[in-house]
Amino acid sequence: MPKQAGNLAALLRASAESRHYPFVERAAFWEERLALHFNDLQTLLGAPPGSDMLTLPPRAKLEVQPANGMRTVDARTEEICKASAGEIAARIKSGDVSPVEVAKAHLERAFSRDHLKAFITLRPDMVIKEAQALQARMAKGEDVGPLAGVPVAVKDLMHVKGYPLTLGTKATDGKESDRDADAVDRLRQAGAIIVGTANLHELAYGVTSANEHFGAVQNPIVPGHIPGGSSGGSGAAVASGLAAIAVGTDTGGSIRIPAACCSTVGFKPTHDAVSRSGCWPLADTLDHIGPLTRTVADAVLAFEAMAGLPPGCVAAKKIERPRLIKPAPFFYDQLDPAIRTHVEAVLTRLQSAGASLSERRIEGIEYVPSVQFTTLCAEGCQSNWELLSKRGNRISAEVRVRLEVGQFIGAIDYIKAQRLRRWLRDNLIGGLKDADVFVVPTLPLSIPRTGLRTIDLAGRNMPLNPAVTRLTGPFNAAGMPAVSIPCGKDAEGLPVSVQLVGRPGADATVLAVAQWAEAVLAG
Repeated sequence: MPKQAGNLAALLRASAESRHYPFVERAAFWEERLALHFNDLQTLLGAPPGSDMLTLPPRAKLEVQPANGMRTVDARTEEICKASAGEIAARIKSGDVSPVEVAKAHLERAFSRDHLKAFITLRPDMVIKEAQALQARMAKGEDVGPLAGVPVAVKDLMHVKGYPLTLGTKATDGKESDRDADAVDRLRQAGAIIVGTANLHELAYGVTSANEHFGAVQNPIVPGHIPGGSSGGSGAAVASGLAAIAVGTDTGGSIRIPAACCSTVGFKPTHDAVSRSGCWPLADTLDHIGPLTRTVADAVLAFEAMAGLPPGCVAAKKIERPRLIKPAPFFYDQLDPAIRTHVEAVLTRLQSAGASLSERRIEGIEYVPSVQFTTLCAEGCQSNWELLSKRGNRISAEVRVRLEVGQFIGAIDYIKAQRLRRWLRDNLIGGLKDADVFVVPTLPLSIPRTGLRTIDLAGRNMPLNPAVTRLTGPFNAAGMPAVSIPCGKDAEGLPVSVQLVGRPGADATVLAVAQWAEAVLAG
């Protein structure tokens, strides 16, 4: 922070006292944290005024098509746990395996890989009882749904009946939920079995999932590197075969970043395409709920169920010659050389397989980091104000200070950020014009090692969070559907992923292009 800022700590203390915040002795920490984002605040100050106010993105109409250390694990258990959600459901319906066998296999594997810290709560007796009930229904000839017996992990940020809701923090009582969040309820209605609640970055506010209360989630694909966050437990569970589907939340990339770090598929639907009822908010206008899976086809199955759509209506959408847009400025101008080289090669492969590719500039896109920071900072503080005020000393230092500084975002700055969001959202939608999706890297850099607080990105040392979320956050601000899919490994052998992003409501198009690209890249 520049010297002319004066005694900023005293001003912050006075501001906090005016709203009766009880921990004003922390003013020096707030000053230090805000200094990291001084450039964002200055950028917002110099930005154009934007257009109409945007509080919540308008709910888009979805496209719907007509439906057309470890213990030794035996070979069959290994096979079941590596199967896709679609394969598991098909085998259960055919009688090849039973829901109870599938549930036991995944529970055994979860306990044998406890070192990953993918789960906060596992309740085997409940899981087996649920599987037995499903098996009994099938014996009566009932159609139990398209996800019959598929094991699902749910991020511990939403209500799961019979499980404590911890939010990954010790600032709550962790009371047992007596109901399911809407998304969880719909998965159960589709026949899925909840295998446990997944670990996360505390209060869903971070990208490393290094949770000091419940253990740091480990990356099962590249040990020693972050698993991503905040849905790190969800990403690790899917990648290591502890669940075929995991439910995550995404406020600035928290589904797509763990997917990229753990080399899985992560889908952030259009804002509010999946109900957020029963899910603890971080930032209401940025939060999304979606699935992490091992294949795009499984993401389709999970999304149809979670969104309450007719089975097969999204899967019916097929695109054979996708029209791609490369939004080069901003999304491609600050990349690690290894990522740039790999992603450019991927674009060439997609073109060779029949995709068209055009390059376009999105006006004003450079303001997105400032808009995202201002919105998330203010809304995150408000969402967690009661916890901060009453039990702030139970929140880890890193998350606590990031939440606290939100009280110093002025209303004038927040409102300007929302006006800019409307303008940027319109510009992003306009940038697609006659195309299907944007294609951009998921991460601008190779998967970071654990323990880092700052990182070098294109010659600039940055705090880890804004560096890692640089290419995912814009699509939360715009409420657009985005899917991250693996696309190989860089020169260091680390997984690389790309995002495909479409218009609000065009979730089926995004997933159809993703399935096409997945097949091309697998070939």
